[in-house]
Amino acid sequence: MSAVRAFWLTLFAIGAVTVLVAGVSGGQPWTAAAFVVFFTSRVARSEIKRHRVRRWNDDAPRRAKQFMMVTVAGWLGAGTLAMIAAIVGEGQEWLFVAPFFLLMGAINFYITLK
Repeated sequence: MSAVRAFWLTLFAIGAVTVLVAGVSGGQPWTAAAFVVFFTSRVARSEIKRHRVRRWNDDAPRRAKQFMMVTVAGWLGAGTLAMIAAIVGEGQEWLFVAPFFLLMGAINFYITLK
């Protein structure tokens, strides 16, 4: 792992924890969790896409499937948390956003299965 990559991943982790703590202390834990899940999936996708860890038996189709499953998890996880946020009253805008997150997750899951 390069020092720069370790720095940025550490910085991202600190930011994610900060968002979660601020969300909990601000009374919006589900909203904060939705953001963290979504952006964590984006970081994981980036790591998979750039296949930072080289293996002697690197399998591109397997890596593509991992990429798609992380994408699905990000959309569905963030959509579910956003829906919970809307239900518990953390913001009515989540009622408009969450269904699209869930739809994108379902579409990506369908594509992954094909």
